[in-house]
Amino acid sequence: MKRILILLFVSAFALASCKKFLDVKPTDSLAPANYYNTEADINAALTGVYDVLAKTATYGRYLYFEMDVADDSFIALSSWTQDIGLYNYNPSDTKLGEAWTAFYNGINRANMLLENIDKANMDPVKKNAARGEALFLRAYYHFVLTSNWGNVPLRLASTKSPNDTHFPNSPYKTNYAQIVADMETAADLVNPISNYNHAGRVTKSVVWGILARVNLKMAGAPLRDASRYAEVVKWAEKVKTAGHSLNPSYSQVFINMCQDKYDTRESLWEVEFNRKNGTQEEDGSVGSINGIGANASLGFSYGAKHTTDRYYKSFKDGDLRRDWNISPYSYDSGNGNARVGYGPTQIYNRYDAKWRREYETTAAKFNGTTAINFPLLRYADVLLMLAEAENEMNGPTVKAFDAINEVRRRAFGKTLTNAELVKSVAVTAGGSGYTIIPTVTLTGGGGTGAKATATIASGRVTAVYVTDMGTGYTSAPTVTFTGGYATNAPVATGATATATLTNTQTANNDLTIANTTAKEDFRIAVRNERSWELGYEGLRRFDLIRWGEFYLTMKSIANEIAATAPAAYTYAAKSGQNVSEKDTLFATPAAEISLNKLIVPNKGW
Repeated sequence: MKRILILLFVSAFALASCKKFLDVKPTDSLAPANYYNTEADINAALTGVYDVLAKTATYGRYLYFEMDVADDSFIALSSWTQDIGLYNYNPSDTKLGEAWTAFYNGINRANMLLENIDKANMDPVKKNAARGEALFLRAYYHFVLTSNWGNVPLRLASTKSPNDTHFPNSPYKTNYAQIVADMETAADLVNPISNYNHAGRVTKSVVWGILARVNLKMAGAPLRDASRYAEVVKWAEKVKTAGHSLNPSYSQVFINMCQDKYDTRESLWEVEFNRKNGTQEEDGSVGSINGIGANASLGFSYGAKHTTDRYYKSFKDGDLRRDWNISPYSYDSGNGNARVGYGPTQIYNRYDAKWRREYETTAAKFNGTTAINFPLLRYADVLLMLAEAENEMNGPTVKAFDAINEVRRRAFGKTLTNAELVKSVAVTAGGSGYTIIPTVTLTGGGGTGAKATATIASGRVTAVYVTDMGTGYTSAPTVTFTGGYATNAPVATGATATATLTNTQTANNDLTIANTTAKEDFRIAVRNERSWELGYEGLRRFDLIRWGEFYLTMKSIANEIAATAPAAYTYAAKSGQNVSEKDTLFATPAAEISLNKLIVPNKGW
């Protein structure tokens, strides 16, 4: 079968999306004959290859929003009836075409660089590193295309003519063989991660970790080549022995991304978004299209992705990831964006909250876009890939338990400092005279940062919800209520409450051979762990498809939502109701698209 590919023929090199990657200015379109001669030329060309990662059509939005709707979330836009995120679309859908085009443009830029890099007069070590990065990115873009569209064309040479647009599909095996070969070659060429103080570059740790992901996909559907599990273990262990470790705090991993901070021990590879001269340099929507719904004074967010009841309730008691992945509160825009805690029955209201604009430090904050980075590879993912592959080969071994328990200990707060968090606040007396919600303050106890909000009814405080568990508590803090009445109204009084701490330091949440006896038990455990650890990072649909569980899972969640969700949220079942078995792949974009839509503007991207 033939299809028309939308490929870049006129190439330009733009400012990097990476904040600390390459400091180059955008240039006009340049022909290979008089370019690629200097180190600056190579750096500019390489910047153009990376640039694809930050487009709205890729990790600027589509890949973690519309293209990763599964059982853990739904698009909370009830007016939407047709979209790829609802699995109700046609091949002319513009989002599909834009994503397809972006990745093939990236492949074409990589090919142009690889074909011309030897012309450059530059340090051989730097040249090899650039070659390795371009080779890896070409392979990575093919990997994303093959994972999402199936037997796509394999492009190993740049477009030489505007008429050079018709290419045959390549079989899965051919594509994956080339992807693996390119990445393995790149692993020997790129620099170690220790060479950089940021996560925007492809390094040895990145290549090893993504090789583990590629091989894990090859071991699952549709190839189901079980021999690849050994490769997963091999590459994951290379990352492990390179000195990586988890940040002690799960939430801090994502706060760092909001604050332009890097911890490359944990977050190995990120798509970087930034500003230049007061304008947005790239179209990042992290925390803006998703995140906790907020107005512009806090950092505007549509809050357009919400959790499902199933996902929220799947977390085990004490798992700190639940109330970070899923918002425990909303903002009251009429009250200075004060946090308002959700009650126990308010599940579908809750947002995908992994990236919160209240922590975004870049000023001024734009409404439609953010400077928050998006993670492409975290060390926790590597550990879980190692655990999964080891179990599939050998059952629940010590190696598999060690890997999964390293993630679980962080999840339940075991790696935090030797102190506790505020788990809950129980009202002991409701008081009287409360006409507006009083301010709740938690003081003492040796810790800081705990926040809570109250609810009232019939003049009494009826409940207190913890919105931030704080840190460092050695004893329960004192809970006080202030305010709660209007000016010139009788003083509200009498409400009291007590706080309860977590037991992160004393509880043992490790999986062991005693509680996870069989291979199937461990398989279920590691699949759950991936859902809890990696939720909303663009990997859930990918995982369900390679496990062969996507279609049945989506049908199941649709039936559950339709039967049990509040009336206002039954529309959340749309995606699952629309899914068919063919939706393990996206439709090939419509064949006939004007080449004029492809041409990149001469001045930047």
